[in-house]
Amino acid sequence: MRKIKFWLDSGANAFSCYEQELSFEDIGITEEEWDAMNDDEKDTFAREIAWEKMDWGYQEIGGKNEE
Repeated sequence: MRKIKFWLDSGANAFSCYEQELSFEDIGITEEEWDAMNDDEKDTFAREIAWEKMDWGYQEIGGKNEE
């Protein structure tokens, strides 16, 4: 079974890279659909998967919302 390895690296330190291997079934497409994509489409698709898996957020500090 073919899989795709996704990663997202902030570059902050040696531990800042998130990696995960997922099957085509896991990401909701068939191998045929993947093979039919050109490189740009694969890049876009992989970027969307990586961002979906990333833990991120923001917090406003100071200013008008400070208690």
